[in-house]
Amino acid sequence: MKKHLYLSIIAFIICLSATQAQNADQQYYNTFALKFHYKATSFVVDTPFPGGASQAFLLWSANVYQDSTKSSLSLDQFDASGNFISEHIVPQPGKLLPSLLPRKIIRMKSGKGYYLLGYVIQSPNLINGIPVYSTPVIIRLDQLLNQVWVQKLHFSAVSTANANALIEYNDLIEAANGDVIIAGRYSPAPAGQQINILTTRLTSAGVLVWNYQYSTNFTCNANALALTEATDNNIILTGYVELCTSGFGGPRQVLFLRLQPSGIPVTGFAYLGATTESAGTKIVKRTNVSGNDAFFISGFTDVTAPTGAVNRQVLIIDVRENGVIAGSFHVGDAGIEESNDLVIRNLGNENYLLYLTGFTTSYYTAVSKEVFFLQLRYVPGSLGLVEFSTFPQTASYTERYGLEIKAAGKDKFAILANANYIISSTSNTSTFTNVLLRDLSTTNQQCIKLHQPPVSIINLSPKQLSVSPIALSFKPYAEKYTLFQKVYPKLLCGQFFINPFDAVNSGIIEQRVAAPGTLPKVTPVTRPDIVSVYPNPASNYVFIEYGKPITAKVQAKVFGADMRLIKTVEIKDNNRQTLSLDGLPSGLYFIQVGDNNKNETFKIMKH
Repeated sequence: MKKHLYLSIIAFIICLSATQAQNADQQYYNTFALKFHYKATSFVVDTPFPGGASQAFLLWSANVYQDSTKSSLSLDQFDASGNFISEHIVPQPGKLLPSLLPRKIIRMKSGKGYYLLGYVIQSPNLINGIPVYSTPVIIRLDQLLNQVWVQKLHFSAVSTANANALIEYNDLIEAANGDVIIAGRYSPAPAGQQINILTTRLTSAGVLVWNYQYSTNFTCNANALALTEATDNNIILTGYVELCTSGFGGPRQVLFLRLQPSGIPVTGFAYLGATTESAGTKIVKRTNVSGNDAFFISGFTDVTAPTGAVNRQVLIIDVRENGVIAGSFHVGDAGIEESNDLVIRNLGNENYLLYLTGFTTSYYTAVSKEVFFLQLRYVPGSLGLVEFSTFPQTASYTERYGLEIKAAGKDKFAILANANYIISSTSNTSTFTNVLLRDLSTTNQQCIKLHQPPVSIINLSPKQLSVSPIALSFKPYAEKYTLFQKVYPKLLCGQFFINPFDAVNSGIIEQRVAAPGTLPKVTPVTRPDIVSVYPNPASNYVFIEYGKPITAKVQAKVFGADMRLIKTVEIKDNNRQTLSLDGLPSGLYFIQVGDNNKNETFKIMKH
């Protein structure tokens, strides 16, 4: 009897391991292979559109030729297993400039489709007969990735005096009423003049509503790197302002700027403290309190070590809508840790999980930068480390850094990264795009390494900014593109699969939560009930998560390798249970979880 039970357990485990998700890494490259640098900047995890293939995510990427004078742009579509489906909107490579360089792609919330943000370099489409060197471009696509409109933004009256103005947008969001809001920086000339914050609002039809640049009393350069919308529809920006030391330059400090929906400033602050430089790279709304929302700002700060050396680390700030700081922290080790993106999960009762990506230089010598996944637990006034992991691979590359992080299923995250791969014996490098998966539910720690950087409090204080809006007379101009080549994925590590349904319904907040009734409701998707036992390998305990309805007596039984029953505990609710292995010798154990009708068995190694 014991023999048959043992064989059935082994068969179950083999079946389970064939379908269990793992951490994974997949590389994407151009069909021109090593001639082109396939460098992505943004992606979307999505749901299938009706009647179409299962769509997992989109990449918006620049394929740049090695001589830097040739480039192309691709919007690539993949299925839930990371396989290439199609490619859209690609200027033809192999020619001298012009080129289109991407910045951001987001999914529409008030409709079906996407918005893409980038900029055109030396477009052949002249404005008022004048060649404009660099022009921001916005593209609206329908759910089938067909163009709704494509247009660039520049002065209404373009002249040789303003043709080379610096107009650069870094982020875009869709407002609750369906408008598009973009933010970045502006200067009358690329160099030698002050650079100010730039914010523009357009309708979903691409009609310009308002456009302002904002100067501050610091009379230094400033830049908006990220924005979000508050519950009261005010616009909240972060980025940096420079403290003047000479001319228009100076050390950067985190920016907090609050605008009315009309673009008129409400309040602005620079956050100063025991830091040489700092900047906010992402802002996420965490509450729904009209007029008094709270936000997380992530970015970087240069902290001073006891030796006096400057050390750039991840910065997390909890700030209210009036600019008051409720808590500020930095995370990092001896090297550099820099954050590029953040998503959060609201656990209720002012408890949050924060998930970040970026790069670190603290733990590797052969690789100058390595991408990280960072998970933190926040309660007001306290920030704790849950996990800091990297994704080292055997492939030859000199650096890799995370750009964006998105929910890709329940407790699963997709990270977009770029890496400089070594492609020949002469040490030439080519930039390729990676999508990495961090599956928190898997017991297989394949393809990651865990680290323990400290989390420390940093004291920041707000310095009031006087912000003056200056209207700019911009106008949308139509732009055109040509279809061209496609890319192919290459599996590097682990099983690659993301669940777009769970990604949409997993409780992850990426930008904002609209007021009830303002946006279409997403139909809930029924997910299978899951039983999880982790970690594996274990030390003195394991966690059991029983996600199924409890209609009968549920027990967790621990068996030794000889199938001898060692202990039994009862599971009375769906909260996470802790099962002690303390006192048991190292070796193999089987943990059976379930009721009299159905059981699931997990193989656990104890160190």
